Amino acid sequence: MKAAVFDGQDISIKEVPIPKLEDSQVLIQIKASGICGTDIAIVKGDLPTPTPLILGHEFAGEVIEVGRSVDSNWEGKQITSEINTNIDFNCYYCQRKIYSQCVSRKALGIDIDGSFAEYIVLEPYLLHELPRNISYKDATFIEPLAAAYQTFEMMPLGDDDKIIAIFGLGKLGLLLTQVALSKGLEVIAVDSSDNKLAIAQKYGVKHLINYFETENIVDEIKGLTDKLGADIVADTTGNPEVLTNIVASCKTRGKIHIKSTHGRNTPINLTDIVVREITLYSSRCGPFNKAIEGLSSGEIKVKNLISKTFNLENIKEAFAAYETSRDFIKAVIVV
Repeated sequence: MKAAVFDGQDISIKEVPIPKLEDSQVLIQIKASGICGTDIAIVKGDLPTPTPLILGHEFAGEVIEVGRSVDSNWEGKQITSEINTNIDFNCYYCQRKIYSQCVSRKALGIDIDGSFAEYIVLEPYLLHELPRNISYKDATFIEPLAAAYQTFEMMPLGDDDKIIAIFGLGKLGLLLTQVALSKGLEVIAVDSSDNKLAIAQKYGVKHLINYFETENIVDEIKGLTDKLGADIVADTTGNPEVLTNIVASCKTRGKIHIKSTHGRNTPINLTDIVVREITLYSSRCGPFNKAIEGLSSGEIKVKNLISKTFNLENIKEAFAAYETSRDFIKAVIVV
């Protein structure tokens, strides 16, 4: 089969064997797979991984064969998959149903081979059947949308949480924007792309700030929040250099939520966080059931977030597209 393999220096298309199907697994023909900021960080060398490695973890496909011990009803189903595999169901975290933190877990496309390929084999417990009104390409947003919902699973909203400033309107930032609006929050959207800000405006965001065109980003946010700062500030930029402004834009006793996985060490003003008693949150994988429902119901819209579709053979061009324009949001690889 064809697969996009990262060798530690570059990503390229290679012919590799179709993964062997074990009795407890299913064979999935991959139909679409999205490029994530984590994939970009790996290719840039910022996030170390074992190599050679097939990247990719935001995907959808069809089950075309099942192992001997798997329910045959899985065959023919259109599915997407959780990212965390090799769950032991027995460790401290699994006993508390926090499977994404299992001590034995392996992440698809990060620790083990992922979805930038024609086929993949997985255990059925990882799979979620897709409603017929979600296309394969749209389904590549389910994993990051689940991560957007996880923001508020990890950070419950209080009575005083009215305004959230979201730094970064890439794929995750625009998904988080929609989730925040669905929860009744007022959103301040911050990005360097007028195109991305315009998308946020179409979703209903009233406060739009172009990072590069604003003389003082902190003063701008405080001007919109009675000089206090935002109740919540979320980082989805993938750029550690913005954290100084993120901390300064948060109100005293407010909340900061970090979503970026850029792989780099990050300077942050811990003294300011301590003195002003700011609570720091983070989160990663989230509830697929909520993401599937949000997408299927139409509450979350993603079609305008696909910047361009590429064939698997053109994956290098897809990665390069993120470097050529601030307006680029998401590449989807079709197989």
